Amino acid sequence: MEGAELYSVKWYKGKREFFRYTPKEIPALKSFVVAGLSVERPLSNGSHLTLVAVEPAATGKYSCEVSADLPSFDTMIVSSEMEVVDVPVTKPLITGIKQFYRIGDVVLGNCTSYNSKPAANLTWLLDDKKINASQMMQYPIYKDQRSGLDTSTLGLFFHLSHHFLGRSKLKFSCIAVIYDVYEQRVDRWIEDERPKLMAASASPVGLNPVNYVHSIYDQSSAASSYHHHDSSDFDNQNSDAYMTQIQGDMSSTASRAGGAERIILTLGALHPASRTAVAAVMQIVFSTLVALLSGGSVGQRPASCGRHRSIPSLVALV
Repeated sequence: MEGAELYSVKWYKGKREFFRYTPKEIPALKSFVVAGLSVERPLSNGSHLTLVAVEPAATGKYSCEVSADLPSFDTMIVSSEMEVVDVPVTKPLITGIKQFYRIGDVVLGNCTSYNSKPAANLTWLLDDKKINASQMMQYPIYKDQRSGLDTSTLGLFFHLSHHFLGRSKLKFSCIAVIYDVYEQRVDRWIEDERPKLMAASASPVGLNPVNYVHSIYDQSSAASSYHHHDSSDFDNQNSDAYMTQIQGDMSSTASRAGGAERIILTLGALHPASRTAVAAVMQIVFSTLVALLSGGSVGQRPASCGRHRSIPSLVALV
């Protein structure tokens, strides 16, 4: 007051006065009806104003006017904007993200915060670190015509590069924020889709390029058809990948007359640490083939090699 005596303090919403404090009058506090405003008088005085049960209609420009008493009647007024937030009643919702992924896949998902005023600001995090804006897409705000509330959606387009090699789990999070009055977070974990390698493999488990080691031995009659093993299980996008597939129809007089044996062996590996195990398996595979072709049992050294027998359909893809 710079030494002057206070005459009045008046509060306005827009241009309408709704509260006044005049210390020399009785009563000193006076309230005036303005739609959407309710003053808590016990908590209001010359320096403080308290509004209760505020609604979105209370949003607007507020001004405080202070006047000095005689003889100057100097007056000063200051203004500020106030916004009443209608917060969501539920946490944000993550959709589209699956539980299992492989290295090289793209994680596609949406985070949506429903029914608020204003719309919530959304952010994607990976392991609690903000994801680059180039891998997110902000969709237009949807406004409900009946309630007037807004719904915001932020898309995610995240490529699982080899940077995440060896990680068994990753945590994607979405945070919804409205100024400093509302903040909610939801988390979604993803895992490596691929099963653990057989115990003979020394490859690490996790979001890494270790593929299946899978063998099938199908022994059936000539009239039966074999089950085709689909090689789509292998990650053809990885340049380090290799696949060995052997198929063959073999006749053996030592087994049963007129019968036919078919062996389908499929091996796949993408991690260097698994090659020792694969080499050991391949040695067993070819020992088994030689034994079957020679009419002997597995583990016995054949009397003659394959040059004296024909293999009708032996295919090796490396």
